[in-house]
Amino acid sequence: MTKIRTLLFTSVAVAAGFAAAQAQPATDVSGAWKLAVGANEACPLTLVSDGTVTFTSDCAKESRVARWRISADKLELKTASGETVGLLREQDGTYVGKRFADGRALILSR
Repeated sequence: MTKIRTLLFTSVAVAAGFAAAQAQPATDVSGAWKLAVGANEACPLTLVSDGTVTFTSDCAKESRVARWRISADKLELKTASGETVGLLREQDGTYVGKRFADGRALILSR
């Protein structure tokens, strides 16, 4: 009985630790960035803390990115209507992924 009780308590502790790790707040990535779509030149933009995106030039408008959201391991770029443009994963301070519509590379860098 003691072995079962020990196993039960250990399982609960592991599950609680896993849940706590998943619930940690995501990194704040708001601020100035550059977005490259495919082989196009990187265009400056700002990820605003309210989840919107503002472009400082017209060059990246074709990307259709208007909103962003970050979770534990990825940055999601969305259109104004909420359609996901692409999911990017962090790699050494840069976020990389692919655009769903056509498979073109998306690179978000500082």
